[in-house]
Amino acid sequence: MGNKLSPLLADLFMSDFEVALSTEKYFPRVWKRYVDDIFAVVKERYLIQTLELLSSRHRTIKFTVEKETDGSLPFLDLTMKRNGDNTLKFSIYRKPTATDRYITSDSNHYGAQKQAAFHSMAHRLYNIPMDRKDFETERNRIHKAAELNGYDKDFVNKILRKHQRKKHRLNCTTLKPEKEEQHRISLPFYPKITNPVQSVLQKHDFYAVYKSENTLKDLLCNSKDKVPPDEKSGVYQIPCKNCSAVYIGQTRRKLKVRLREHKNAVDNDRANESSVAAHTISQNHAIDWENAKLLKNVRKTSNLNAWESMYITTADNPLMNEDDPPILSSLFHLTKL
Repeated sequence: MGNKLSPLLADLFMSDFEVALSTEKYFPRVWKRYVDDIFAVVKERYLIQTLELLSSRHRTIKFTVEKETDGSLPFLDLTMKRNGDNTLKFSIYRKPTATDRYITSDSNHYGAQKQAAFHSMAHRLYNIPMDRKDFETERNRIHKAAELNGYDKDFVNKILRKHQRKKHRLNCTTLKPEKEEQHRISLPFYPKITNPVQSVLQKHDFYAVYKSENTLKDLLCNSKDKVPPDEKSGVYQIPCKNCSAVYIGQTRRKLKVRLREHKNAVDNDRANESSVAAHTISQNHAIDWENAKLLKNVRKTSNLNAWESMYITTADNPLMNEDDPPILSSLFHLTKL
């Protein structure tokens, strides 16, 4: 399911599957599907025939069944219970293994990411038709989950009130507010620069969404052999041996290949091919090749201009570069805060 087309292809397959079987005798008269979870109403005496019909359609797909117990059946995040008058009663379902562990209050995540799980639970609380007892049970569960993850009562109450007011407004009118088109931009989350960046972006009608850089993948060790820096591509720096000037550039190829080109330009006095060569000729200086290094490994070539511009704009040393950076923006200065 890693490919972006996977959900669409899965839906197309299941839609064709359902249409092909819809005219069969033992196909369920009530069939409600969400991805691969299906709620169906089948006469018990026809259950085996129905399973055989569903499993015979495709050799790699085998259906299983979970029957109702005492008139109760879990489906997705709901428990549906059949009353004596054939009406349905709903309550929230959680697996027995549920731990109520979410992003903790002291985690280095953007505030909206910490609130997301509780917004989801609050939305479900006010939109699933439940009796008063089940409603109070679920609300207490949300409070306990918040406390377990280090949040106070005000944190939860504020979220619950917001969804209560929203539900009340929806019940009072059928009109829906027009949604303005938002331009989103994804940025790493660093608390010191989050607010300045967000305020600048909002002036230009951009909405920032933040991601955490400290992922489990980054923290765990890599079992693969490390690639030497000169075998990588990205943004690099070449220093002068006689002064503090540096050259900052980008390469899509291996760093050692690009450095070799700069050396050839220097050795053959080709100033038109390299700003590094132009510096050595005009200043009669030598280049410190041993301390040339990769500043940032950039795998996605479309990001090279942005990374190179950031390093050039925020450089503390004088530059050998003769041209302006690819992107001119005052936003790069915020990275030094």
